[in-house]
Amino acid sequence: MFFAVVSLLTSENSPAFSDLWNRLGRIFRLYGVEPVEMPHVSWHVSPVYDMEQLEYALKTRGEEIQPVHARISGLGIFTGKKPVLYLPVVRSPSVHDLHLTLWKEISPFSFRQELNYSPDEWIPHITLNRKVISCDLGGILQELCSLDLRSEIYLDNFAIMYRDDNHDGIGNIFPFSKEKFV
Repeated sequence: MFFAVVSLLTSENSPAFSDLWNRLGRIFRLYGVEPVEMPHVSWHVSPVYDMEQLEYALKTRGEEIQPVHARISGLGIFTGKKPVLYLPVVRSPSVHDLHLTLWKEISPFSFRQELNYSPDEWIPHITLNRKVISCDLGGILQELCSLDLRSEIYLDNFAIMYRDDNHDGIGNIFPFSKEKFV
């Protein structure tokens, strides 16, 4: 089991992205691949957190910050035995600053944190698939490359996601201040 601090993307906070996500889902299903259940941007990942301190930090930080406007552009692949397709999130100053602040604030409450999410290595992204793609990867890529994979997204929450036996679940959600977008 592992946990992640994420920002969930929904049709309410990112309607243009929601339309793109639905198109991507149709393409994946044509090839027998299920997309990730809940699109999100991951900020921090660890198998163990002090949940009381983590929840307090996320609630407090969420109340203090405004939603962040961000963009996705293009398509990426994390290579390896189990390739993962993803949509890169542009690492704008506001996205970078939020990640850096959050990393510094919640790292003391985690044990064996995933260093791929550290400020020096983090690639902001939205994962498209988690399961091994056992179909024609070239076919999926050809379909995806024909799409305009640019969209606006709005990061307006922190959530604690957990994964157990290939199932994702959501714990508490901590909304950001609703004053205005950055």
